[in-house]
Amino acid sequence: MNRTDCEITSASNDDELSLFPIDNGSELPPIDDEEMRQVQNAFSDMIDQTCSDGAASSGNIFEHTYVPKDWYAFFFRSVVPTQETVKQHLEHELPRQFFNYGGNEGVKYAFKVLDRRTNRLTYEQMPSYHKYGMRLLFSGPVQRELLHTNAIKKFFARETIRLGKAFDDPKSCKHIPSFVKMYQINLNELLLSNISDYQTFNEFFYRKLKPDARIIASPADPTIIVSAADCRLVIFDNINDATRIWVKGYSFSLKHLFNDEKLADEFDGGSIAIFRLAPVDYHRFHSPINGKIGSHMRTIIGTYYTVNPIAIKEKLDVLTKNQRTMITIENESFEKVAFVAVGALLVGSVNFTVQPNQKVKKGDELGFFAYGGSTIVVVFKAGMVKWDDDLRHNSDNSMETLVRMGEQIGQQRTNEERQEYLSNSLNLGKKNSTITQLFPHFPVMNAIK
Repeated sequence: MNRTDCEITSASNDDELSLFPIDNGSELPPIDDEEMRQVQNAFSDMIDQTCSDGAASSGNIFEHTYVPKDWYAFFFRSVVPTQETVKQHLEHELPRQFFNYGGNEGVKYAFKVLDRRTNRLTYEQMPSYHKYGMRLLFSGPVQRELLHTNAIKKFFARETIRLGKAFDDPKSCKHIPSFVKMYQINLNELLLSNISDYQTFNEFFYRKLKPDARIIASPADPTIIVSAADCRLVIFDNINDATRIWVKGYSFSLKHLFNDEKLADEFDGGSIAIFRLAPVDYHRFHSPINGKIGSHMRTIIGTYYTVNPIAIKEKLDVLTKNQRTMITIENESFEKVAFVAVGALLVGSVNFTVQPNQKVKKGDELGFFAYGGSTIVVVFKAGMVKWDDDLRHNSDNSMETLVRMGEQIGQQRTNEERQEYLSNSLNLGKKNSTITQLFPHFPVMNAIK
């Protein structure tokens, strides 16, 4: 196999990999497990194949593959909506086999996402690199142990950086036509609709849209919150709900997400939205509200685990261990909103195009991701947000909703609604002894005591 396009690892990558701190005592002896070695080699070969031929041949990272169902059987109940939900809302419109109920035969693995515009489940296929990434992460006790070691972290980081550099090379333009064909990308909505205008594959990947390609909901109403991206979305009233239903990492918390205990205290009990971007999506992200960018923009050093729903719903701290950059957006209505852009497996770059203290309107561009799928986490202060009912229903049933940038996803609560919400949360907290720190952050609570 010709590796010319990808031969950019070794020395330069070692310098970049030094950015990833390794916990003392976490280094294990070299991997001697044959299956692990085979999967790692297959992963690296797949990137070589992609750099050489893109999506034009088999064995590339874009390819959707058949995945043995027994690899992920114990995740299905979490990823696929319950049979009760399907029977009530969806099963009469779609064949039973669409939901992968029953049977142990190999199936073409996919994530089930409810398309908001059609109210139908869409069948989101898993690219090959997710298969190998998940195999490395979860296929056995040896692999699970290695998750926390220098070996796996450096492997993911090295391959992510290597592919990122290859896709920044002008030679990578040859991959654009097959990528467009595979994902059926609508070129008519692009600002540059002629693919020959793009100088690299990454330039096409973080392509811009025409100004009218996405409609911003209620632009004159500052209380309306819009989607930050074309994405698969889940929302929760508080982090307890998020960790109970969706995020299963051992140490997922706002303190670990922000890497800032003081800021986490400001958002104690806050509402959370998780925007997952797949490779097919438009990969620029936008402000969900009007406001001013905070004075500090921080990059939190980390690794590059996959951010697909299986990984997030496994006991792996994907959102708090991955490389990420965070800002705050501030205004009088919402006070302060945290916006965290999380890198992922084969996404080597999170790029903000706004500057500290810059004023933005909802729908204004904030930045973009280079190649891959990735995730945005937006956190509002406690009681500020009333999420749209359909998103609440889907999220409560552990199901993502496919939304477009600019669509309404929620609204600011009135002062009366917020007081009622916080009062109910306080009463529930007293009963369960789980919410004990609301008063210092929300003075309105003093009037409720």
